[in-house]
Formats: sequence, structure tokens, C-alpha cells
Amino acid sequence: RSLGCRTGMERMTLFVHSSTISPTCQSCLLLVAESKLPVKIKVLAYDEGERFSKDFLKLNPYHCVPTLKQEDGFVIWESHTVMRYLCDYFSDSSKEPSLIIKTCYPSNIKARARVNQLLDYRHCKLYPSILKATMPFLGYEAPVSQQVAESTRKQLHEELERFSSVYLREEGKYAGGFHHPTIADFSIVPALGFTTVLKGYELPKRIQAYIKDFTKNVASYEEINKGFILKTKQLALAIEKRLSHKSQLSDD
Repeated sequence: RSLGCRTGMERMTLFVHSSTISPTCQSCLLLVAESKLPVKIKVLAYDEGERFSKDFLKLNPYHCVPTLKQEDGFVIWESHTVMRYLCDYFSDSSKEPSLIIKTCYPSNIKARARVNQLLDYRHCKLYPSILKATMPFLGYEAPVSQQVAESTRKQLHEELERFSSVYLREEGKYAGGFHHPTIADFSIVPALGFTTVLKGYELPKRIQAYIKDFTKNVASYEEINKGFILKTKQLALAIEKRLSHKSQLSDD
């Protein structure tokens, strides 16, 4: 569909995980909630493998979420693509777009390029560093030695310091020097939540302030993030108990 003034908006459905431990789903849910977009949320039962059902695989052969479906049959996935499309679609609708939509993905070509750069950075550099350091403590990867754990934590901290000095150094409170949250922040902040499983680890001060400002100004984040925090704690505790039990058995 070409861009242009729309006399009506097609209904949309956003498919997400029932499991709350998904920063990618969180990012799209935040955009929908903050912008009050008329998008239906369809929760797929994670434990029952609903995303592998025949019906869902017809929509998305890669069976990943979030996935967005329009009533005309148009389907896209990948969280950053979904967010960009929602911003483009609703800013181009016949209704006056919300202020959030106008500011979280700016129309100015240079400002938009900065947001796109941050989204690519989050996906290609920052998120892999976070996952490498945290996934063994959540059971999604095999346990690692203390030496490996310390090494990946050090690498993560170095990357976070670099992120802080490069993208949070300007006057704006948010990534890239913006004075308001963008979809890049909607993606970056939830991903940083995984660092809470690293015992004794403190994020760089500038990033702590960044998250605090985001939480204060993005009203829906605390509620949407509540399940994520609870789930990560439960998984981390389960892994800790399992490793402790194995250690006791080996000592015996």
C-alpha cells in the first residue's frame, strides 16, 4: 500500500509471547501502550508452543514474535521493523497522530537516521553482549566457569561504558541526545533488564540515570516490565539452586 492520507485504518493484531521474558515483545507493547494505538494484542501460549501451530506458521514461517498482522493480509515480524511500520502507518493515518508517534520516530531525516543507527547498534552489538553475559544464569545456555563468567561480564561492562560515552554523552536524557524517548529507547531499556541477574553488578551511573528517566517518563513501562523482572528472578534462582545441588553431590 502506498503512503498517502488514509480515510480509514485497517485493524491490526500484534502477536506476542505469553512468557514475559521477551524484551523484543516489550518494546512493541510499550509503543502500542504509550501511543494508545488501536492494535489488538494476541498472546501466544509459550509453554504450549502455540507459535509453532500450523495457523501461526502460515503467518510467519520463522515462528518468532512479535509479529504484526493487518486485516488485508499484510504480515511483518522483527520488533524494530514492527515499531517502524506502526510509526509510519499511524503518523500517515487520517487521524491526527499522537505526540508520542511524532516524537518517538522523528520525520526529520537526520534525526530518524540517528534512531535507526541506535536500533541497529542495539541489535548487532549491545544485545549480543548482554545475552552472552546473562543467558547462562537464566538457563538458556549451558553453565560457564567463573573465569568465563567474569570475562563476559567485563566485556559487557566495557560495551556499556562505550554506549554511555558515545550515545548518552549529549544534553538529552535519552539515547542519541534526544530529549524524549524514541523507539530506540523502547528497545534498549527492556534489554538492559537482563543485567539484573548478574549478582553484585552495577550498571554505569549514566545508564542508571537513563533507565530512571525512562521509567519516570514512560508510564506503561513499570507495569509491562513487572512480569519480566519476576520471571528473570525465578529463572536465575532456579539455576542457582540447581548448580548448588550439583556442587553438593560432587562434594559427596
